[in-house]
Amino acid sequence: MLSLTLALALSAAPAQLTIEVKPEGCVVKVDGKKAGTGAKPFTVKLKAGKHTIRVEYKGDATTEEVAVKAGEKKTWKWEFTGHGGEAPSGESAAPAEGDSATP
Repeated sequence: MLSLTLALALSAAPAQLTIEVKPEGCVVKVDGKKAGTGAKPFTVKLKAGKHTIRVEYKGDATTEEVAVKAGEKKTWKWEFTGHGGEAPSGESAAPAEGDSATP
């Protein structure tokens, strides 16, 4: 009986999605509603299922669908490159116009 009660409680628990985006001027929308900015990581509580995350910065944007399970804690990260920010680890940024790719 206890395991059934625990299973029901977990299935009703919202997922927690921590969102980290760079640079600071980014605007983040979750399911079409503004949820935060790139100023600092933030956490949103979501129902289990698929959700759309859109990040906008200086006329550029990216959209991704993220699936979360009830009670799950997940982190989603995005970084715009080529706007003066650094490239994500493992990736290299293309040189800006007028910059040389070689030292």
